Amino acid sequence: MASVSISCPSCSATDGVVRNGKSTAGHQRYLCS
Repeated sequence: MASVSISCPSCSATDGVVRNGKSTAGHQRYLCS
């Protein structure tokens, strides 16, 4: 299973980042927990 490391745009954390739907532009949104 492939995994992609996503970093939080506000705090740069790479763990605890989950998908949070899509933006109005159609891009994937992420939410740092």
